[in-house]
Amino acid sequence: MPAKRKTPTAASGAHAGNGNGRPTTPAGAHPQMDIGFLPPGAKYPAGAVPAYAGPNANRQPNQSSKNNRKEDFDYRFEQHIFVPRRLRRVPTALVEAVNDFHFAMMNDTPRNEFYYNLLKRHIVPGESGVLEIGAGSGLLSMMAAKLDAKWVVAVEGSPEMAALARSNIATNGLQEKVKVLNMLSTELTPRDLPEPPSILVSEIFGTLLLGESALDYIADARQRLLRPTTKILPQHAVQYAVPIQCEALQQICTVSSWNGIDLSHVMALQDTTSVVFTKQYGFRMSSVPFTRLSEPIPLLTVDFAATKRSNFKKSYPIEVTATASGTAHAWLLYWIATDGEERMSTDPAETMHNFARDMQWGQALQLIDEGSDARMPTPLVMSAGATYNFNCALSSDRVVMSLHYTPPQAVRALENEADKRQEQ
Repeated sequence: MPAKRKTPTAASGAHAGNGNGRPTTPAGAHPQMDIGFLPPGAKYPAGAVPAYAGPNANRQPNQSSKNNRKEDFDYRFEQHIFVPRRLRRVPTALVEAVNDFHFAMMNDTPRNEFYYNLLKRHIVPGESGVLEIGAGSGLLSMMAAKLDAKWVVAVEGSPEMAALARSNIATNGLQEKVKVLNMLSTELTPRDLPEPPSILVSEIFGTLLLGESALDYIADARQRLLRPTTKILPQHAVQYAVPIQCEALQQICTVSSWNGIDLSHVMALQDTTSVVFTKQYGFRMSSVPFTRLSEPIPLLTVDFAATKRSNFKKSYPIEVTATASGTAHAWLLYWIATDGEERMSTDPAETMHNFARDMQWGQALQLIDEGSDARMPTPLVMSAGATYNFNCALSSDRVVMSLHYTPPQAVRALENEADKRQEQ
């Protein structure tokens, strides 16, 4: 499963698009060309390297790493520093990803139970074929095999991770039931499967719901590999945002003075545009006090059986009614995935006793600027019962979002402009 931790940027978007949410990839191009996220350790398919990927991505798939030593884990260390043989020629990105979140992910017991319960509900023993994309360690595929799926195909883009998955599967005596394919799901064809699967299962969510291009990978599989009746697990998810007052953030995101010395000019560089993961800040939201100043706002509502990227506009207004008074220091972003009664969430209220989940996903934050001073960020003070307007801008691949406060005078100007257009 791909890396969850690196804070995404708008540059991670696949293509600029044509302004209406449709990708600009030429007709007949490889589907990977229009997907922004590549799993760590995986390589772009031949002829499918997007321009934004950079020159190092242009090597052919499965090319020996001997000719690309700079990507190997041991290359980052001086020669006199010992690196275990098992790690030396493994891609650095993969080692970092596994140590960053894979162990926490596999130890997230409620996550594992969520997927087990979904598979148990939908697998018909001896009849259901199961396809997993982004298989990682092979855990979900082994769950399906133990639930007596007819067949299981696990697709994993990293050759090293695919080999480890095969070893896990063999150790558990499931090698006759689970087939591991080392490829990206965008390289998979119907010929690689015994038949169209009854179930598609994946866990390719990021700290932001679509941070690992989950929608694009699933939509591609939906279009090329699945039946209309194939059950996608999980099927539903919502990316939420809520403005919060959090004094603890002030200690690490602002400065005013020390001992009578004015330091406030540094605030000119406060980043109120980027979304930053709590793990990057170095704390868990469930470990610091904060107050939610409104009901959660659904930014993206996804049905993985039907939703396409083009269903979401790149920019749209949102209206927030404050339920409590306070200073809105930041947007708190988290998501909830559901299927029937089963639920998996990164809401800090639900991860308080799940350290592993906060260490693999956690939440995201975006600092809020009221915007009245062009030179310095200005706090936004919210009053209970009052309504506030924001604009939500999405990157071209709909992976990253950025929220911007719209003052009342700007809202009125937009409304007047819309009225004039209607009169013409």
